[in-house]
Amino acid sequence: MTETKYLKGFPLIISTIAVSLATFLIVLDYSIANIAIPYIAGDLAASPDQGIYVITAFAVGSAISLPLSGWLTKRVGLIRLIVLSLLGFVALSWVCGVSISLTMLVIARFLQGLAAGPLIPLSQTLTIQMFPPEKRNSALAFWSTVVIVAPVLGPVLGGWISYDIHWSWIFFINIPLGLFAAAVIHFFLKAFETPREKVSTDWIGLLLLAIAVTCLQFLLDKGEQYDWLNSPIIRTCAATSLICFVFLVAYELTRKAPLLELRLLKIPSYTLSIIFIATMYAVYFGGVVLVPLWLQEYMGYTPIWAGIAVAPIGIIPMLFSAPIARLVNKIGAILPLGISLIFFALSSFDGAFFNTDVDLFHVGISRFLFGLGLLFFLVPLFNLSVRDIPQDKLPSSTGMFHFVRAMMGGVGTSVFTTLWVRRSAFHHANLAAQVVPARDPVDNFYGQLDQIGITGEKAQTIVNDMIDKQASVLGINDCFYLMGWIFIAMLAILLIGKRKKRRLA
Repeated sequence: MTETKYLKGFPLIISTIAVSLATFLIVLDYSIANIAIPYIAGDLAASPDQGIYVITAFAVGSAISLPLSGWLTKRVGLIRLIVLSLLGFVALSWVCGVSISLTMLVIARFLQGLAAGPLIPLSQTLTIQMFPPEKRNSALAFWSTVVIVAPVLGPVLGGWISYDIHWSWIFFINIPLGLFAAAVIHFFLKAFETPREKVSTDWIGLLLLAIAVTCLQFLLDKGEQYDWLNSPIIRTCAATSLICFVFLVAYELTRKAPLLELRLLKIPSYTLSIIFIATMYAVYFGGVVLVPLWLQEYMGYTPIWAGIAVAPIGIIPMLFSAPIARLVNKIGAILPLGISLIFFALSSFDGAFFNTDVDLFHVGISRFLFGLGLLFFLVPLFNLSVRDIPQDKLPSSTGMFHFVRAMMGGVGTSVFTTLWVRRSAFHHANLAAQVVPARDPVDNFYGQLDQIGITGEKAQTIVNDMIDKQASVLGINDCFYLMGWIFIAMLAILLIGKRKKRRLA
């Protein structure tokens, strides 16, 4: 793009819709298959444990290509890369839908992830460039709403399609929408094309990145199953991933034309945004995964109702992101970030008091409070992440930013799922130790069961199910309690950083 010409009227509206739609499809595909795994596994003669590779393959593919966004943009051009990525994503969505074996589907999902990876950071870059500076926060607000809403809608949409239609349609729906987005971007946004550059292929960096990401993703997905570091496989993956990441950083810092622009971390505002998105997304995705899982496994919710219970997370950001963007323009990013962390902490501590009688309304209120936090968090953080970045470095900076976001989402999911399982087992053991026949309440309960003809193993099963349910909610309480204190710590870091900045001034 040689001169600054911003879109107006219909071209701006249709282009904004297309770019946001592209983002929506990619973010949606991270979560839409989660609920469909049992249907996919059953249809393709695989176990649910094997079916999880459908999710892992997409995550690994996208994690590899995400940080390469800047490098690929130099080689291909911004608009060409977005269009080619969309077309590749659409074609591979069709392959996923017609897969006749789990192996075919996993390979297609990996390639689909490779194609999809650059689209999230590049759509953010394009959104910034399409709007004049005074409207960029509002544009980023709309874009961030898409990023928030898609993961929440994914399980609901995936559950409905898999149950009422067929799991293949969770992939087929990408085809018409993806083609529409690609066509609009190609015809309306040619003026934003960037020139191609002759950039050497960093094969060593690519190899190190691919190995590091693949090992890390396997570790996160299978760590609990293999008992973490007690397993030689997990220890090997952890060591390999760590060594490759260390060598990758050291190697990239020595190159004149690096695959990853790690020198951008010298910019304080960018580094702060990376730290905050990493911490927050780990906690956010931990909650997004745990709450529906708990509601379905122990509280009797269907996939659709579990999705509805967490849907309030996206309602407030969807309705009020634009006013927050105007507020950020006036007062800056720090105060809204502080407010967001307070709402996150309130939501988490509220979840720490869930019990087995909690209803849909109470769960929804807790998620609503978290949505208020997101409203004040993502818009200022996205603004902070690009505020001091040179225009030509935007693809690289957004690529690394979203790579960290995606990987930490996986880390948070794994850590909090493991914590929930282990704390639930701890509480189950403690509760079971108290259920002894010598205690009057226990004797009375067994007596009530005996009066309606339930004795022996059947009575023991009912009691054990009750203990399971109580232990699961106590485990959830522990997870939310930890989340709350993490947000308090983040708030303290923010306040300390602000005070230091004032002293230096």
